[in-house]
Amino acid sequence: MNTNQLQSDYESLIARNKGRLLAIARAYGDAESDDLLQEILMQVWRSMDRFENRASQDTWCYRIALNTAFSWLRSHQRRNNRLNVVSNETDSVPGTTQVDDSVILLERFVRELNPVDRAVLLMFLENLSEESIAETLGSSIGAIRVRLHRIKSRLTDWKDES
Repeated sequence: MNTNQLQSDYESLIARNKGRLLAIARAYGDAESDDLLQEILMQVWRSMDRFENRASQDTWCYRIALNTAFSWLRSHQRRNNRLNVVSNETDSVPGTTQVDDSVILLERFVRELNPVDRAVLLMFLENLSEESIAETLGSSIGAIRVRLHRIKSRLTDWKDES
Protein backbone atom coordinates (compact mmCIF):
# COMPACT_ATOMS: atom_id res chain seq x y z
CA MET A 1 0.00 0.00 0.00
CA ASN A 2 1.41 3.39 -0.91
CA THR A 3 1.96 6.14 1.66
CA ASN A 4 -0.86 8.35 0.36
CA GLN A 5 -3.39 5.51 0.63
CA LEU A 6 -2.07 4.59 4.08
CA GLN A 7 -2.41 8.17 5.27
CA SER A 8 -5.91 8.47 3.80
CA ASP A 9 -6.99 5.22 5.52
CA TYR A 10 -5.45 6.43 8.79
CA GLU A 11 -7.24 9.80 8.65
CA SER A 12 -10.55 8.10 7.89
CA LEU A 13 -10.06 5.61 10.74
CA ILE A 14 -9.20 8.35 13.23
CA ALA A 15 -12.14 10.50 12.11
CA ARG A 16 -14.56 7.59 12.68
CA ASN A 17 -13.11 6.74 16.09
CA LYS A 18 -12.16 10.18 17.43
CA GLY A 19 -14.75 10.18 20.24
CA ARG A 20 -13.79 6.70 21.42
CA LEU A 21 -10.10 7.50 21.39
CA LEU A 22 -10.69 10.69 23.37
CA ALA A 23 -12.78 8.77 25.91
CA ILE A 24 -10.06 6.16 26.36
CA ALA A 25 -7.40 8.85 26.77
CA ARG A 26 -9.47 10.68 29.37
CA ALA A 27 -10.32 7.50 31.28
CA TYR A 28 -6.75 6.23 31.49
CA GLY A 29 -4.61 9.36 31.18
CA ASP A 30 -6.20 11.63 33.78
CA ALA A 31 -4.22 14.90 33.73
CA GLU A 32 -1.99 13.56 30.96
CA SER A 33 -4.84 12.55 28.64
CA ASP A 34 -3.48 14.67 25.78
CA ASP A 35 -0.15 12.84 25.97
CA LEU A 36 -1.90 9.48 26.06
CA LEU A 37 -4.05 10.44 23.08
CA GLN A 38 -0.93 11.32 21.11
CA GLU A 39 0.62 7.96 22.05
CA ILE A 40 -2.54 6.16 20.91
CA LEU A 41 -2.57 8.02 17.60
CA MET A 42 1.10 7.23 17.09
CA GLN A 43 0.58 3.52 17.83
CA VAL A 44 -2.36 3.33 15.42
CA TRP A 45 -0.25 4.97 12.71
CA ARG A 46 2.69 2.62 13.35
CA SER A 47 0.36 -0.37 13.06
CA MET A 48 -1.57 0.69 9.96
CA ASP A 49 0.44 -1.41 7.53
CA ARG A 50 -0.04 -4.51 9.72
CA PHE A 51 -3.86 -4.50 9.67
CA GLU A 52 -4.94 -7.98 8.53
CA ASN A 53 -8.75 -7.63 8.16
CA ARG A 54 -9.38 -10.32 10.81
CA ALA A 55 -11.69 -7.87 12.62
CA SER A 56 -13.29 -4.62 11.58
CA GLN A 57 -10.84 -1.77 11.31
CA ASP A 58 -12.70 0.11 14.06
CA THR A 59 -12.47 -2.86 16.45
CA TRP A 60 -8.77 -3.21 15.61
CA CYS A 61 -8.25 0.52 16.32
CA TYR A 62 -10.12 0.23 19.63
CA ARG A 63 -7.93 -2.69 20.65
CA ILE A 64 -4.73 -0.76 19.85
CA ALA A 65 -6.04 2.19 21.86
CA LEU A 66 -6.87 0.01 24.86
CA ASN A 67 -3.57 -1.85 24.75
CA THR A 68 -1.72 1.46 24.54
CA ALA A 69 -3.75 2.80 27.47
CA PHE A 70 -3.05 -0.34 29.53
CA SER A 71 0.68 -0.03 28.85
CA TRP A 72 0.56 3.68 29.63
CA LEU A 73 -1.19 3.00 32.91
CA ARG A 74 1.30 0.29 33.93
CA SER A 75 4.31 2.46 33.12
CA HIS A 76 2.88 5.43 35.01
CA GLN A 77 2.03 3.29 38.02
CA ARG A 78 5.58 1.93 38.11
CA ARG A 79 7.02 5.42 37.76
CA ASN A 80 4.71 6.80 40.46
CA ASN A 81 5.59 3.92 42.78
CA ARG A 82 9.31 4.57 42.30
CA LEU A 83 8.94 8.29 42.80
CA ASN A 84 6.29 7.89 45.52
CA VAL A 85 4.23 10.65 43.96
CA VAL A 86 0.93 11.56 45.56
CA SER A 87 -1.61 13.28 43.36
CA ASN A 88 -4.14 15.71 44.76
CA GLU A 89 -7.47 15.87 43.01
CA THR A 90 -10.13 18.47 43.56
CA ASP A 91 -13.57 17.12 44.35
CA SER A 92 -15.52 19.83 42.64
CA VAL A 93 -15.10 22.75 40.36
CA PRO A 94 -16.70 26.03 41.43
CA GLY A 95 -19.74 26.96 39.40
CA THR A 96 -20.52 23.46 38.10
CA THR A 97 -24.07 22.43 37.42
CA GLN A 98 -25.83 19.29 38.62
CA VAL A 99 -25.17 17.59 35.28
CA ASP A 100 -21.47 18.38 35.60
CA ASP A 101 -21.46 16.93 39.12
CA SER A 102 -22.91 13.68 37.77
CA VAL A 103 -20.24 13.54 35.09
CA ILE A 104 -17.54 14.18 37.70
CA LEU A 105 -18.93 11.36 39.87
CA LEU A 106 -19.05 8.97 36.91
CA GLU A 107 -15.48 9.84 35.93
CA ARG A 108 -14.36 9.23 39.51
CA PHE A 109 -16.11 5.84 39.51
CA VAL A 110 -14.52 4.91 36.18
CA ARG A 111 -11.03 5.79 37.47
CA GLU A 112 -11.53 3.42 40.41
CA LEU A 113 -12.18 0.44 38.14
CA ASN A 114 -9.40 -1.91 37.12
CA PRO A 115 -8.18 -1.35 33.53
CA VAL A 116 -10.19 -4.17 31.96
CA ASP A 117 -13.45 -3.26 33.73
CA ARG A 118 -12.85 0.35 32.74
CA ALA A 119 -12.52 -0.73 29.10
CA VAL A 120 -15.69 -2.82 29.29
CA LEU A 121 -17.66 0.07 30.80
CA LEU A 122 -16.37 2.58 28.26
CA MET A 123 -17.35 0.32 25.38
CA PHE A 124 -20.74 -0.36 26.98
CA LEU A 125 -21.31 3.39 27.30
CA GLU A 126 -20.38 3.70 23.61
CA ASN A 127 -23.31 1.32 22.90
CA LEU A 128 -21.06 -1.43 21.56
CA SER A 129 -22.68 -4.83 21.63
CA GLU A 130 -21.49 -7.47 24.07
CA GLU A 131 -20.18 -9.37 21.05
CA SER A 132 -18.10 -6.38 19.91
CA ILE A 133 -16.74 -5.83 23.42
CA ALA A 134 -15.79 -9.50 23.68
CA GLU A 135 -14.10 -9.43 20.28
CA THR A 136 -12.17 -6.26 21.08
CA LEU A 137 -10.91 -7.61 24.41
CA GLY A 138 -10.38 -11.17 23.20
CA SER A 139 -12.85 -12.51 25.73
CA SER A 140 -16.03 -14.57 25.71
CA ILE A 141 -19.47 -12.98 25.64
CA GLY A 142 -20.31 -14.70 28.93
CA ALA A 143 -17.28 -13.16 30.61
CA ILE A 144 -18.30 -9.72 29.35
CA ARG A 145 -21.84 -10.21 30.67
CA VAL A 146 -20.47 -11.16 34.09
CA ARG A 147 -18.15 -8.13 34.12
CA LEU A 148 -21.01 -5.79 33.14
CA HIS A 149 -23.23 -7.24 35.86
CA ARG A 150 -20.50 -6.80 38.47
CA ILE A 151 -19.74 -3.26 37.30
CA LYS A 152 -23.41 -2.31 37.50
CA SER A 153 -23.67 -3.80 41.00
CA ARG A 154 -20.52 -2.00 42.07
CA LEU A 155 -21.86 1.29 40.66
CA THR A 156 -25.09 0.85 42.61
CA ASP A 157 -23.16 0.19 45.82
CA TRP A 158 -20.77 3.04 45.06
CA LYS A 159 -23.63 5.51 44.48
CA ASP A 160 -25.17 4.54 47.83
CA GLU A 161 -21.83 5.21 49.56
CA SER A 162 -21.28 8.61 47.88
